[in-house]
Amino acid sequence: MKNTMGNGRQIIADADIAQSTFSDVNLKASRFENANMAETHFEDINMGGTTFHNINMSDISITAAQLGGATFRHIGLPDGSSGQQRPITFSEADLNGSSFNDCNLSNARIANCNTKGMTIDGIALEDLLAAYRQQTP
Repeated sequence: MKNTMGNGRQIIADADIAQSTFSDVNLKASRFENANMAETHFEDINMGGTTFHNINMSDISITAAQLGGATFRHIGLPDGSSGQQRPITFSEADLNGSSFNDCNLSNARIANCNTKGMTIDGIALEDLLAAYRQQTP
């Protein structure tokens, strides 16, 4: 396929470029607004310092990602929606030193995880489990 776009700043509006391929392209500081990117595939991409706002990321899969310093805020159902958010799964993840603040963790499950040093509301999880085990016959 022949390259039909020149170098330099481009403005593409009201265009259908579905199933396009971008390879070896510098998109640094680009803006995507009101764009349908469903079923898009990203591979070997540098997205450091990128901001996502008001994004539907339902059913995405993120693998082999470096998320150091990432912030996730206001995650869940859109305003005015009813129902329950589908579960999010973290597996084989290093969340050491991470914080969860003002989160709804009802019915969350933690299994086969290293929880050394983990606290809940300032109380060591190891102490909470020890106290639970003493109370349980």
